[in-house]
Amino acid sequence: MRGRLPLLADETPSPMQRVLLAADSASGVSAVLDPARFTFVNSDLTVAVHRPLEGEWVGLRATTTPQPHGVGQTDAQLFDTRGPIGRAVQSLVIEEWPTSGW
Repeated sequence: MRGRLPLLADETPSPMQRVLLAADSASGVSAVLDPARFTFVNSDLTVAVHRPLEGEWVGLRATTTPQPHGVGQTDAQLFDTRGPIGRAVQSLVIEEWPTSGW
C-alpha cells in the first residue's frame, strides 16, 4: 500500500511515515469481525523496524485475533519489494453494537 495523499498538505511523507501509516492500518486490513456489528479500535501501536523502507510501497501481512471478553490483538509483518522490514502489534478494544435502541 501507499498513501494517496500526504499527511500534511505541502509535505512529502518520509519513508518512516509511510511505514507507520501502513502499520496503523493493520487491524482494518485484517478485520475478522463484521464492522456492521462490532467496533474495534486499536488502543496502542508498537512498530519495530530493522532496516529502512526501500521504494514507495509498503507491504502488510496482518492477522487479528479477537477474544470474546472485548480485547484482541493484531500482528503484522511489514515489508517492501526487497523483503521484511519489521513488525507491528496493536492491542484492540472490541465492542458489539447495541441491538436495540438505535
